[in-house]
Amino acid sequence: MHRALLISYKNWDSLMEIPALLKRGGCEVDVFCATDSWAIQNSFYDNWIKAPENETEFVDDLLTLVTTGNKQYDWVIPGEDAVLELLNARITDEQLFYKMLPLTKIENRELLGSKAGFSNLCAKYNIKTPAYLVYEEGMSASEIGKKVGFPALMKVDSSAGGYGIFKCENEQDVTTHLEQIENKKNLVIQQMIKGYDVNTEVLYKNGELIVYNYSKTTVIMKEFGVSTQRLFYNNTEVEAELIKAGRSLGLNGFGNVVFMYDEVKKEHFLIEIDVRPNTWMYYGKFIGNDFSEAVRKIIKNDLTLIKQPDEFKKKAITISLYKKDVYRCIMNKNIVGLLKWMFNVNNNWRYIPNYDRKLKKACNKYLYDSFMELFTHKIKKVTGSVRGD
Repeated sequence: MHRALLISYKNWDSLMEIPALLKRGGCEVDVFCATDSWAIQNSFYDNWIKAPENETEFVDDLLTLVTTGNKQYDWVIPGEDAVLELLNARITDEQLFYKMLPLTKIENRELLGSKAGFSNLCAKYNIKTPAYLVYEEGMSASEIGKKVGFPALMKVDSSAGGYGIFKCENEQDVTTHLEQIENKKNLVIQQMIKGYDVNTEVLYKNGELIVYNYSKTTVIMKEFGVSTQRLFYNNTEVEAELIKAGRSLGLNGFGNVVFMYDEVKKEHFLIEIDVRPNTWMYYGKFIGNDFSEAVRKIIKNDLTLIKQPDEFKKKAITISLYKKDVYRCIMNKNIVGLLKWMFNVNNNWRYIPNYDRKLKKACNKYLYDSFMELFTHKIKKVTGSVRGD
């Protein structure tokens, strides 16, 4: 049995379907995380190893588990940016690096959790990205505008999920945001292309691309934030770039590779690589990109690319994430969105986790609690118990 260890520190809900994906791919799945983590709110993991909350103790126990524990893990999967950053900061031994982190080239470790590192590596390997610069103390807004142009995005080095990203329409915006950001080390300012986001969830083994999704973001929580709905369809235009990125950077595991599609130039520009799993990978099977099948191929040492079946090549499928999208509708008081879930618009019911009673129960509890919190707050406002907005 292929033994996989999934690691969570920040309790991201993007991991809640990953044990099912791995299990169906033929893995024995252990999870190293704290109590009540979303990574164990499912029925598909085999063993839970309780992790400490303290950062230092977390890494200490994790390294001990992997290096001297009773089990020999075939696949260690850091599930969040925070885990990648903690391990990257601690590990100096090259062989341990390759065991714990999803790269086959230690010289490219600056990719892990760093926007500046990503941009520098794209330049190194001649990977097509929008114009960018890494901020240096004393740079003027005028100088930044001349080098990058407007509009631009200002990205804190370890930003994620839409946090730490600021839109700059002009020099005044640059000045304003620079004053707001305390830690400017490795701050990236990147040209903002007029087009739309393209997400490609990927799985690599030793730099070889095994499977990928292609989707256009259609609904997000907030500007630059987490997406809750995407339109999936067949598009092989980015395949060559994905293959090049994997081999150049030495990608070795799950990842989310984000492009901007320039509607004027009709080109894709790479803007982000996150080397960790996410929720959308589980749903690739609905469009013919089965990540569990890709896991089975890796176990058999078959590193050929999965080709999307012909039946899906002319289809465009809208997929919404049950927990995230219903939560968005509740918090935004989006009645139309809730009705779409009630009446199965876009075949939404397929994406409710009915395959796992434990996970469905956890999602429903979270949504119920969110609704009641909002409802209670509204009642208090009406009765004068809390100050109005």
